[in-house]
Amino acid sequence: MLIWGLEYHFLPYLLLMCSLVFTRIFRSKSILLFSLLLPLPILIYLATLPPLYPVLQLGHPSFRIMSGIYFAAGLSVYWLRYAAERNPHHKKNSFRTAAALMVCISFLYATDYYGLDHFLIGRDGLKIVSNNMWQFNFLIALVFVSMFVFYSMKYGFMGIKMRIEKQKIDYSMRNLTKGALILNHTIKNEVQKINYLSSRMRGAVVNDDKEETLRNLENLDHVAEHILKMVNQFKERTDGIVLHEQEHRLADLLEISVQTLEPVLQEKRVQIVRDIQIDPILICDGTHIREVIGNLLANAVDALEQDNGQISITVQKIKKNILVWVKDNGTGIPKESAAKMFDPFFTTKKGTSNYGLGLNYCYAVMQKHGGGIRLVDSNPGLGTWMELRFPSRRMRQITAVKSSSPLQAGV
Repeated sequence: MLIWGLEYHFLPYLLLMCSLVFTRIFRSKSILLFSLLLPLPILIYLATLPPLYPVLQLGHPSFRIMSGIYFAAGLSVYWLRYAAERNPHHKKNSFRTAAALMVCISFLYATDYYGLDHFLIGRDGLKIVSNNMWQFNFLIALVFVSMFVFYSMKYGFMGIKMRIEKQKIDYSMRNLTKGALILNHTIKNEVQKINYLSSRMRGAVVNDDKEETLRNLENLDHVAEHILKMVNQFKERTDGIVLHEQEHRLADLLEISVQTLEPVLQEKRVQIVRDIQIDPILICDGTHIREVIGNLLANAVDALEQDNGQISITVQKIKKNILVWVKDNGTGIPKESAAKMFDPFFTTKKGTSNYGLGLNYCYAVMQKHGGGIRLVDSNPGLGTWMELRFPSRRMRQITAVKSSSPLQAGV
């Protein structure tokens, strides 16, 4: 019983000393001095108590005040450590420690110190006169265990967090590599357009065709702007595709995609036919959607023969979805390849500059938008039919188009 009484009286001192030692705010000599001076008020209080025999009464109001000062000083040291910390990671740890101790120690003081009137140690044992809140001290242990489990799961325990962080780093590195290859794929496509445009501009300058030169320069601006946007978006994040959503007319995105391909279309003398049945405004990432449409059109152009190619673009609403169809009359896709066409790094194109990421990237972008991309139909020698689907929640406004306006390029 006597040992329990000593533990009870020196617990506030122990908390204050723990705060001084573990926060490392004070130097070792200062801590040593505190360790010698701080117990003096408690020793003086205990020395004024009546003798142990036959009954020892503990819990004078003056000690409640004294213990409250010790507890408050200990908690204040933890909060001072939090305020003085400059390292963001350590600052979070300091906050969690101070917050947990403040909850638990405040509850302990309210139940075992402030709520205690007195207790008697005598021949008949221990008698406690209080508000009986001490019976709920198990809640302190419950709070500590809960916080320990929570922070162990969130921030790690005994190396588990390190393994999770390593997995995150590996995942980020894979995404970074894949993002770099997708960016490389994008730049390769755009550089091809730049080559075509520069060739056409040289011809226009020789023929003194100012209108053709200005049109090619405008297309060149679109290409450069698209490259910069793609570079910036992949630079911002490496953990996957991030959408920067705004309102865009789908017809405008299609128009720009076709315009930037115009030199290639004219060189191969490809006929573009549009069937625009609706004119929706979508909430989407215009840069990524332009790249998706450009990939589909570029794949269609690659599959076409010289002087005999046709690509049709259809926009319509079926049920609650906006559908974009891109059809060509090219070489088509074999069935064994169609099953793997959205797999990363799968390609049927020859050459080291083809990475097999175009359609995989398109699939990821459409998934991010809550839509989809699929191969509707393809037959070797007859052509390919691809579909983009945008859900109704992406639509902000939709306007019906009375008649389709076919556009022929290169004819």
